[in-house]
Order: sequence, then C-alpha cells, then structure tokens
Amino acid sequence: MTIAMGRRIFWPKIKRFYWCPNCNVPLLEQVCPVCKSKAVRIPLSDPGDARPAFERDYILLQNAYRFEFSTDKGLKTLLGNSIMLLNKAPYYDEMKEVYVDGVQIGRLYFDPFLRKWRFRLSKVGALRVLSEDSEVVEKVVVDKSQYSPLDIIRVDKNIEKYKQVLLVRRNDDIVGLAYSKGNGKLIVHSWWGEGKVFQGFESKSSMDTVMKVNEEHLNIVESQSKKTIALTVEKMNKPVVVSFSGGKDSMTALHLTISLGIEPIVLFNNTGIELPETYETVYKVVDSYNLKLVEASAENKFWSAVYKFGIPGRDYRWCCKICKLAPLAATVKNMWSNGALNIVGQRAFESIDRARSPTLWRLRWAPQMLNLSPINNWSQFEIWLYLHKHKIYVNPLYYMGYERIGCFMCPASTLAELELVSQTHKELWSQWIEVLEYWRQRLNLPRDWIDYGLWRWNAPARYKTIMAKRLGIEKQINDWRKIFEEIVVPRIFEVVKNENTLIISFANALDKQFLENQYTVINPTKIYSSEESVTIEWSNCKAKISSNRIVFEFKNEKEIEKLVDLLKLLYRWNLCVGCKSCESNCPTHTIRVVEMNGRNVPVVRNKNLCIRCKFCLYNCPVAEVFVEHVVAPLIFNDAEAWRRPSREHHNEVLKKIREFVKASLKIPITTTRLNDGKQEYSLPTSLSDFFSQ
Repeated sequence: MTIAMGRRIFWPKIKRFYWCPNCNVPLLEQVCPVCKSKAVRIPLSDPGDARPAFERDYILLQNAYRFEFSTDKGLKTLLGNSIMLLNKAPYYDEMKEVYVDGVQIGRLYFDPFLRKWRFRLSKVGALRVLSEDSEVVEKVVVDKSQYSPLDIIRVDKNIEKYKQVLLVRRNDDIVGLAYSKGNGKLIVHSWWGEGKVFQGFESKSSMDTVMKVNEEHLNIVESQSKKTIALTVEKMNKPVVVSFSGGKDSMTALHLTISLGIEPIVLFNNTGIELPETYETVYKVVDSYNLKLVEASAENKFWSAVYKFGIPGRDYRWCCKICKLAPLAATVKNMWSNGALNIVGQRAFESIDRARSPTLWRLRWAPQMLNLSPINNWSQFEIWLYLHKHKIYVNPLYYMGYERIGCFMCPASTLAELELVSQTHKELWSQWIEVLEYWRQRLNLPRDWIDYGLWRWNAPARYKTIMAKRLGIEKQINDWRKIFEEIVVPRIFEVVKNENTLIISFANALDKQFLENQYTVINPTKIYSSEESVTIEWSNCKAKISSNRIVFEFKNEKEIEKLVDLLKLLYRWNLCVGCKSCESNCPTHTIRVVEMNGRNVPVVRNKNLCIRCKFCLYNCPVAEVFVEHVVAPLIFNDAEAWRRPSREHHNEVLKKIREFVKASLKIPITTTRLNDGKQEYSLPTSLSDFFSQ
C-alpha cells in the first residue's frame, strides 16, 4: 500500500525483497541459494520497484549529506559494506528509500523549494553516523514522553534553518527527528521512541555477490519471459515487432526477443522531443544487431501544437496523442494493416494503470496490433541484473541521473527530473522556457508558475494547490475558468443554461463549414439550414447554430453529450494540427485531412460511407483531450468535467472497438476501386447498424 498526499493507493502487484544476513546482499527469494541462509524481508514502500545504486547516486547522496551536516564525517560508516539499494517512496516530488546492509539508513529526496537534493536520516542512519562522530548531527534533549509529527518544540538556541535535529533523552537514546525552522523553533518530523534497533549486517559484498545469489532467480524469470514470447509468436503467426524507446525496459524486451533467434522489426516512436542520447541509443542498438528500423515520427508537430492547445499537463496529455499515438496509428495501419505482434517493455510496477494492465492487450489507437509485455512482472532490480549479466549497452542518460527515458519536458516528470534536464541540456531547456514564458504572459501568471513546475497540471490539483499556497499565489494559479477561457479559440464568451436549453455564445464568428463537412460523424436524424443559421436534430434534442451562437434544446441531461460531440467537430475543425489520427482510425477510409484556406481540416469525403462509429472522434487529440479537458469544463462549470458519468469512457470505447474488430473479421469489408486508383471501403449493413444506434 502507498499513501500519497492523504489518499491511499493500493497496488494490485508488489515486489518482495529480501536480504541475506550472511552474504549481505539483496535478493528476491526467501532462502539464499548460495549460503542457504534464511533471508530477512526488507519493508520497502509499495510496489517495491527497487534498483541498485549507480555512481551518480552515490555522488548525489554525498552532496546531500554535505548540505545537511556540512561535513563528510560519518558518511563512510553510514554507507556500510554492501551495495546500495534505492526504492521510490511516496512524496510530492522525488524520494528514494536508501538501503544498505539490510537496513534503511534514510531517505534521499528533492526539496522543490530549495531546489536541492537532501538526505533525511533514519534512526539506524543516525546511530551509524554518531558512532563515527557524535558531533555531526545537532541534538536536542527532550523530556516529554512522546511527540507527534508537526508538533512544535521551542529551544533556547538558534539552530540554522532547514537543519536536521535529533531528539534525544538525557541518556543520549535517540527518540526522534525534527527540522529547524530558525529562531529557536523546531518542527517534529519523526518519532521513533525508545529502544535499540538493528543496525545492519557487517560482511563485505559487491555487485558480483549480488549477481551470484540472484543468478538462479534471474534464470527462471528470463526463461519464463522467453517462453511467453516464443509461444505467442508461434500462436499469432504474424510479423514480430519490438517497440524500442531507447530505455532499459524496452532494451531488455528487445534482447529477450533476439536471444530466441527472432529478427524483429524495431519500431521507434519518435516524438520529436526526445533527448539526443536517446536518438543515438536507438540508432546504435539497431545497427549493432543489424535490424530493420521503422520510425513512427511526429516530426515537429509538438512545437506547433503547443501554441494552439496550451501547455500539456498530467491531467491534459494532448502531447501523447499527437506525438506518440497518432504517428503510431498511422504507421501501424500503413505497415501492419493485417496485424502484427508488438513486443513492448512495459512493467507493472511503473504505475497503477500499468499494474492493472494484462500481459497481452490491444491499444485502442492501433487495434491491428496485439501487444505483449514479456517483462510485465519484472522489477527494476531484475532489469538491471539482466542487463549486467548480458553486458548490454544502455542509454547513458541513466548514468547521468535520469530515472526514465522519454520526452524531455514530460509533465509527468518530477521537479527533480526537470531540474536535471535544465542542467544537462541547457539549449533544449531554453527552448521550452520560451514556450512557458509565452503562455505565462498570455495567461497573466506569476513567474513561480514556471520555476516551481506548476504548469504540469491543467486544472487545480492537490500538490499544485499545496505548492501555490506556500508560494502565496493560490488564487492566480487556481483560477481555472479564467485560464481556460483564454486558451479556447473560438473563444467562449458566455454559457447560459436553463431547464431545457443551453446557450453558448462565442466571441468569434463560427465557420459553419465545420458542420457541413463532418455532420454525419455525430449521426443526426435531420439537418436543415437558412441564410442565418443551421439546425441539426436528433430524436430528443436539437442544436441551432448561428453566426456566433449555439442554442441547444434537450429533454434530459444525458442528451448534452450530443452538444459535446458537436463542439468536438467545431474545435477539431479550427485546431486540427494534421496528426491524421482520424484517417488512421476510420474503418471505411472516408475521412481525410485536407488543406483548405491554407490550413488542415478534417473532411468526410463520402457521407454515404461514414458509419457513424465516431472512431475519428475517440482518438482525436482535439476532441478527446482539448474539448474534454478545456472546453467541457467551461460548459459544465466543472474543472474535471471530463470525469462526468454521462461521457463515453475508455472501457466503453475499447469494448466498441473490440466488437468492431471481432465483427469485421467474420464479415469482410468490401472495397471499391475509384477512378484515381484509390480504394474506398464500406461495411455490411449489420456493422453499420451497430454503430448507428
């Protein structure tokens, strides 16, 4: 179980780690296969996705230790005799539990306000440090029987602000830890209480010892993964593709596949915003194994889209749709329209969503491919052991301090990761700062919005609010309606909702071509127009569109989803960035992105072939992200309107796609060759009826 920012997150899968008391190394079995000693389980925070420390981690910890205690004294004893194991812990930025000799000596964490890595001692860590030099850490004697976290202690000496202070009894027994707030004020962080604690095992060990005691376990998981790949490849009898991001996990998946004698095609999702080392790694690895490379490239689309859609956020991931999924969908449709097996390096311990994901699945953006993750149940520890065992080349970014490989300014990054990018890739970071500064000025936000990474959320969020409160800018940062109104173009001037009518007034004139070129997608029963307006009707509602207004009349609240679909057509017409996800997902190939008046727009070319499946809306970045996360909140007056119950959600869409794939395999899609040599596709009536309901 993980507790994050006051709410509990229950991981469906966790990894158990043990420590051999004799060999003094971490292992993944309860009994050491070398010395036969019974191992001790170490209490890692869930999901227990620990990894061995690198040289960079030791340097980071040393610098953090110096910041805390202004000395190196006690550090050698603190670090003990074994390798260091790091495990991610719950925290609002980045924190790692540090284990050596089978005990946690403290936590290495990034302080977003000081912009520094810090190190917080555990009771074991404090005892180790003091055993070498009793004066390293400031101590304060307390007589009260117990303190709780956040309790205030007043002392008659001024201890430097931010410094750690050990709370001790008069007999020097350590009972807790506090932080100095300056001016003789301490705030309690941890209360350990009286009593002795185990300070760790003593025998010396190395990475070679770690490899030796875990060799049998690694051979088993390696064999299981290879078996999974081999059986799936045989059963599928389709082209084999390996998605390679340039990261350690996909590198492991690729190597496992190659080791079976399979020569896969390597698929690289080139977002256009990767770090240079990632590109170099991809090309180097592909060349070294003499494999064919296919790039699903977004080219420069991110840098043009960011000025239309605003800054991407953790709750506003339009960037993934445009830079990853749309190019992937187009590439898959072009290369593997009849299906393929895609082997990926996805692991269950990376996120809650991935922990819930099966080993075998289809992606709604590219349902032609069956995705297989042979390392789904591997931890980082197993990944690094495998790479070490086989002496496999990995992206040098890991040894520079990067935990993940991907888009350099991903909003899912911690502030610690973004700070690292700003230090190691100054030119790229400056380019991103220019974009942030453009939007900061346009939205009239304080500079702290950039400096403290508050741009990583679109709507108000718990951590964003906590940070903003501490910085004194909460009101400016969380005025989401004012911010959203500025982003939306055509701009929404006013929304008025009565009992059965909803009126949206726009500051800009509406181009009614958005409707005449796309209306079949939303399956109206009737459409008619006059000089002043266009009216579109469904069975229980209708919308009248004039020069700068939409008047929507409905009988029940659920029918407002028809209005949202209409707005999706409007905004994708105005904001289309040419990603062509609509083309890639159209079963009958009737929707096309064409150039009109100097810009890209989506057009249904043959309205008789449109089956009203709405796949082109489900997978459109404008429709499914921009409208749902920016426009819909203004309509429903709710920053999280995209969560509304009446919306068709991910699982429902996947079910519909599965039904389509299943049905189309049984009933062939017919093709017609046109005069220009191109093919048009149409579905039998039974399938068309299914989607038109």
